[in-house]
Amino acid sequence: MLNRKSLYFFLFFYLFLFTKGWSQENNAQGLTKRHYQLIEAPTNPEKWDAWRNELKIWKDSTLQYLHYNNENYRNPDFNWASHAYSTFFLMANEKTLYDQNGNFDIRACLQKHEDQYGGVDVVVLWPTYPQLGFDNRTQFDFYRNLPGGVNGLKKLSDELHAMGKRLMIAYNPWDNIARKQGIRDEDELLKMVKEIDADGVYLDTISIVDGFFDNLQQAKKGAIFQSEIPINPEALNLVHQSWLEVGWNEKYKNLEFGEVPHLVRNHWLEQKHMIYRLSRFSHEQSTLIQNAWVNGCGLVIWENVFGTVNPLNPRDRYYYKAILPVLRQYTAFFTEGDWTPLFPVQLNRVFASQWKLGNKILWTIINRQEQRTTGMLFEQEYVKGMRYFDLISGAEIHTTIENGKVSINADLKPKAIAGILAIPGDECSPEFFAFLKKQAEAREKADFSTAVILPAHILEPVGLTQKYNTTSFPKEMSRIPVPADSVHMTFAFRQRECGFYPIGNYVDYSYSQTRNEITTAKVTTKLHPFAMDRTLVTNAQFAIFLKASGYKPNHSENFLKHWKNGRPPKGLENHPVTYVDLHDARAYAKWAKKRLPTEAEWQWAAQNSGEATAYPWGNTLDSAFVNSGQWSGTTPVTKFERGKTKTGLYDMSGNVWQMTESERTDGYNDYCILRGGAWYINRASEWYADQGAQKTNFGAKYLLTWPGLDRCGTVGFRCIADLE
Repeated sequence: MLNRKSLYFFLFFYLFLFTKGWSQENNAQGLTKRHYQLIEAPTNPEKWDAWRNELKIWKDSTLQYLHYNNENYRNPDFNWASHAYSTFFLMANEKTLYDQNGNFDIRACLQKHEDQYGGVDVVVLWPTYPQLGFDNRTQFDFYRNLPGGVNGLKKLSDELHAMGKRLMIAYNPWDNIARKQGIRDEDELLKMVKEIDADGVYLDTISIVDGFFDNLQQAKKGAIFQSEIPINPEALNLVHQSWLEVGWNEKYKNLEFGEVPHLVRNHWLEQKHMIYRLSRFSHEQSTLIQNAWVNGCGLVIWENVFGTVNPLNPRDRYYYKAILPVLRQYTAFFTEGDWTPLFPVQLNRVFASQWKLGNKILWTIINRQEQRTTGMLFEQEYVKGMRYFDLISGAEIHTTIENGKVSINADLKPKAIAGILAIPGDECSPEFFAFLKKQAEAREKADFSTAVILPAHILEPVGLTQKYNTTSFPKEMSRIPVPADSVHMTFAFRQRECGFYPIGNYVDYSYSQTRNEITTAKVTTKLHPFAMDRTLVTNAQFAIFLKASGYKPNHSENFLKHWKNGRPPKGLENHPVTYVDLHDARAYAKWAKKRLPTEAEWQWAAQNSGEATAYPWGNTLDSAFVNSGQWSGTTPVTKFERGKTKTGLYDMSGNVWQMTESERTDGYNDYCILRGGAWYINRASEWYADQGAQKTNFGAKYLLTWPGLDRCGTVGFRCIADLE
């Protein structure tokens, strides 16, 4: 039996062990969360050695705690993922993606980015947002509605593979449309990956799909995940590639712009994990590119941001073009080399990382200043026969030797990037010098200016109809009063990543500060007399047009998809026609000796002219006056008597969106503006397109891709005619 003294000692020792173990367990669990995606570095160089030592201990402890064995990075099936340094985010509506016949032309599309950005390794094909949600098509339908359907995508995939590139499809987890139809997202993804031979899945707004990695391998061996959101260390073995975007986490946004470049956490933990740096709405990205360079990270090429054009400035484009070939050519340094972040250099405001591999050393160097700097960078032990080259400029480095030390000197332009390789002279092969020559040629042609000119939004000219007499225009139309002077109106739209067009004080790249806000702009324009259809064009009217004109679209995919055997569904004859695109609507209007209304004409008619009412019937939304989701589809075009304007126009809010004669191009995107809103509503996500009945001044940007995708179950049209 224990005496009292022994008992106290035992209890004390037991409590010590318990609390010690509990503390260690908690500390271990906190290891993976100890550092944000960017690990802040000390500003004082005297603290860098201790900082690096601490990070090495943290890395070893974290990987040990995770029982990390990097098996999926050692697996040869996934080797490609660690060497794919550029991801091209390709909007499916990108104009250069298609030839004049509407077929994929991926070679022509990539040519610009091969020439100006240093090449493309991975293509993420994105057809969904910001169009997803205008109707009840699923995200997977959007892929199938592209030219050629699944077979067309398979051909696209094969061509990319023949070019040595990879294709990824995107997954939007916030889209619940398929799930509401009883379809599992995972099943659809696996089916599509297998059918088109995709190389992986881009995870939008999430970092991992639990338990899905093994299933993905059954669909395509070697397929991977690339996540938009930075992953946690626990997911390193399951997600091979991830994005690290400026400003994704507002709390740590300031870390991006510190003088001392910070360490990218997940690349430090696993050098074979591919990190892609980007800032989607910035034209000037030198700080971000420099951070990618000293961390051995890849870059995202993304000029067409969901319909907003965001070209980089010429200097940044050149540095993309300069560093991507080096990252690929010397990938072993960045994935397997002995990495020393914040390698000490002697030039002020110049920073470097050192990468050792075998008997060679590579230094990735950045100049933080907006001014030139010259002088000695650092000294190394002299090694006979060792030569030093800048892999960025392609030039051999000037060195001096004294007291057994070799001094490496540099002449760095403002915001410059350099990549100095120490290589034995007898290993400088003809292929090595050919690489340097190509880099030097690119340097010679480089434009180091930082000016950016955004493309103009060019409006398609609007042709007038025959001038009808004010008393003899078609009987199904109402005359809209128009003053002799110019009219003043307010246009409105929701700020989304697709942007709008230059109007008022609005600029596309202000999105990140004003997401989802309703933005308004004053518009002054001169209107000419016109009459407008009292109703939307109906299925029955469109059937008469087809029979009388013999019209057949060049591309029939999804044309009048809801019709049966070439006829409107029984009971829907007086409903608005849908599943028609802008070309189909224009063909009907031309046959009827009419045209589509401009935005201004549409709004002037909808808002009761100068009264500027919020809705066609007044200033208060009333569900008894409009189809805004109470029904599971369209309604007859004359159903809502009390919802008419004072000139007798029906459905100027709700039922279906209405195309306007507002087609524009910015060189990347073709689009038009829809008005009126529609019956379809899905409130599951803020990322969906605008839905429901809208106010008379509201417009929604509608990206035009190709007819099979543009034709939509909630978009119709009405016509106007010009009057004398």
